[in-house]
Amino acid sequence: MDTKEQTPKLFDNRGSLEQMPLANLLQSMQAQRATGTLQVRQGSETFALFFLFGHLFHAYGDGTQGEEAVFVPLTWQHGDYTFDPKSKLPAEETIKASTADILAEAERRGLAPSNSGSADRAVPTMTASTPTTTAKAPTPVAPNNSPPAPATETSVSATELYPLPVGRLVYESLKTAFVDFPKLLRSLSADRLTGYLRLTGQASRGMILFYQGSLIESFYDGGAVVTTGRTAFTLYKNDVDRGEGTMDVIDLSPEVVTAIYQLLTAPTILQGLLARFVDVKALLEYLQEEQLHGSLLARAPDEMGIIMLRGGHLLGAFTRSQPQLSPQADVVLALCKDPRTRIEVKAVADLEEPSSVNLEDMLTSPAMAHQSARTAPSPPPVAQRPAYAPGPPAPQHAPPPVQAETDVDWEGLMNQLYALADESLGNRAKKVKEMLASTEPHLDALDRTIDRISQTSIMFVDPARLANLADQMRQVLEAER
Repeated sequence: MDTKEQTPKLFDNRGSLEQMPLANLLQSMQAQRATGTLQVRQGSETFALFFLFGHLFHAYGDGTQGEEAVFVPLTWQHGDYTFDPKSKLPAEETIKASTADILAEAERRGLAPSNSGSADRAVPTMTASTPTTTAKAPTPVAPNNSPPAPATETSVSATELYPLPVGRLVYESLKTAFVDFPKLLRSLSADRLTGYLRLTGQASRGMILFYQGSLIESFYDGGAVVTTGRTAFTLYKNDVDRGEGTMDVIDLSPEVVTAIYQLLTAPTILQGLLARFVDVKALLEYLQEEQLHGSLLARAPDEMGIIMLRGGHLLGAFTRSQPQLSPQADVVLALCKDPRTRIEVKAVADLEEPSSVNLEDMLTSPAMAHQSARTAPSPPPVAQRPAYAPGPPAPQHAPPPVQAETDVDWEGLMNQLYALADESLGNRAKKVKEMLASTEPHLDALDRTIDRISQTSIMFVDPARLANLADQMRQVLEAER
């Protein structure tokens, strides 16, 4: 399945509140993990709402701020809105409540208009080119003897906190009320932990991934949506500070930790396949031939299994009820014998070594989380890569070098693609630029590289950004044909 179909685009969205009331907009922003500024207007009144990966953290307008600045436009039945995903986010955090809690409070106050929908309604999909409509009540659940409906784009959150494999248990059931959280993290870093710190609460789950003592990513599932990066770390830390839940420290191999990151962030390339129509062993052989890095997921009615792959080869398999990593895939293949099981594949073609974030920065500057979310320390300066340079001279016995297409300005074309990568990814553009620079000087070869870019994985970069970047590059490439 094409990545673009699974990741709704939120860029340059605009519309009317008659078609998309603010309550529905808030739910859609949360479900699609939108980041940016939403402005809603009615006459001379304007309110601005700020989102980070779907989390509404600040709002202001008409002399108010925080949740009160959300309640006012929730009453509007007329007006319009615009969403800017590239706006600079403020450092203020005036909203602590979840979107569901805000909508529930608005309903309790009788503020929401009758056509605004409620928190339990289906979340509409926002696209840049398709008019949005008011959400309708969900369809009643089919009887148990009916096959489950195919998975839709909004049936699974953009990032899902899947079951995780269990390795060597370093610490078990640490009560958060008695844990010095910063000291624990520094200790795990000093011990060069490769694994994860898992938080289990009554209504939330969280995980902090470590790679050789470095913190590489955080995930937090509060029940409504999964957050990542600094936002997730802050929410995780808040639970610990309140003494909610227990923590476990799990030690794993570097390969498995990288596979966990791929499981949680890689794009879905196959989704909703019914097991009764799929030869799973043949599918695994295909993934091995393609040398993909990722996971095959089997969703049975009452169980879930995951097969982890590295370069297409089996890294291990486990299920929710049997989390110990098995060197054989049998435990997951057994789930595929149920004809109701659905199969999906999340994978990337290229694998990069995990990058890290500064632990002390995460611990000491939570107030600035919204401005620097999902960013890593800047890499040391590197020499500027030329726009396009052929490889070193080949040995005498090597075949002659590939000749560039003479009717294409390769230097100008590559400069355009490099500029797009820099604009979209900033200091995370290095890998994409290296992929471009290693491409043979032919449009077809460049087309294949762009396809790989859309399927690759870069630490702290949302896969949707890579998919959008690939789309922009394809437009430039088409102009050269």
